[in-house]
Amino acid sequence: MSRLLGIVLITAVIFYGCNQGQIMPTTGNVTVEVDGAVFPVIKSEAAAFDSLYKQAKIELKETTPLEGMVDILNNNTKIFISTRYFSKKQSDFIESQKLDINIFKFCYNPVVIICSKNNDMDKIRVDEIKDALLGRDLHYNFVLPQSSSGTYQYIKEDILEGQEPKNAEYALNDSEVVKKVLKSSNLIGIISFNTIQDSSKIRFIQVGQLQKALGEGENKDINVDYFIPHPGYVLKDYYPLKQMVYIGIGPASGFTTFLTSYEGQKIALGQNLAPAAVPVKINDYH
Repeated sequence: MSRLLGIVLITAVIFYGCNQGQIMPTTGNVTVEVDGAVFPVIKSEAAAFDSLYKQAKIELKETTPLEGMVDILNNNTKIFISTRYFSKKQSDFIESQKLDINIFKFCYNPVVIICSKNNDMDKIRVDEIKDALLGRDLHYNFVLPQSSSGTYQYIKEDILEGQEPKNAEYALNDSEVVKKVLKSSNLIGIISFNTIQDSSKIRFIQVGQLQKALGEGENKDINVDYFIPHPGYVLKDYYPLKQMVYIGIGPASGFTTFLTSYEGQKIALGQNLAPAAVPVKINDYH
């Protein structure tokens, strides 16, 4: 935790310049369905796009990963942005029906562990989160957003290896998780980083990943480094809890081109999300 990271987006003049010539359409209205876990950043992106292209209008609809995926598969929406990728069954359906749906990487969104400032907890390991949620360790009391959320699905699939949490409270969404955490000094919340609008009353718990020392006969636990959800730590894989944000589109979209351009990625970085579509340089200061 002694190191400091700085991120510089590499000015991809050729990349962005070429894409500008390919942007289509930049007129008319388009509805974009957005996973609630990343709605704030997409709202900022849409505002910037609309200001550049006066004849275009982006209408945003907040939804869940499942609802958005169903809508794009049924051609009820042309663009869906989510923290969850298509399942194998959904990918097979796209292929079998020869649907014109393409997937682009947008950015990395950390999943964060939070508590109130009345809670003196400051760090936790991923395996401790797993043990607590599966009821093996009752020292921690977690609150999660409801099962239809992208955050819940991430915890279930990526941390609990497909198992349902057995020891957790639930809230309607990420914002309600924050409210519950602020009312109790014992609750620990798990939410999407991008949904946090005011962090002044919460504490980010540093997260570490247990590793093993090799070449010493039996594997032995080694010291664990703990990290906050800084975009540099996310890109370097130091911070272990993160989701890739995907853009699923039908026919070519100017908004998708903008999201994956230098300017679109700069907006994401401005909300402390790690860019995934434009090269970045990470400066490591000790």
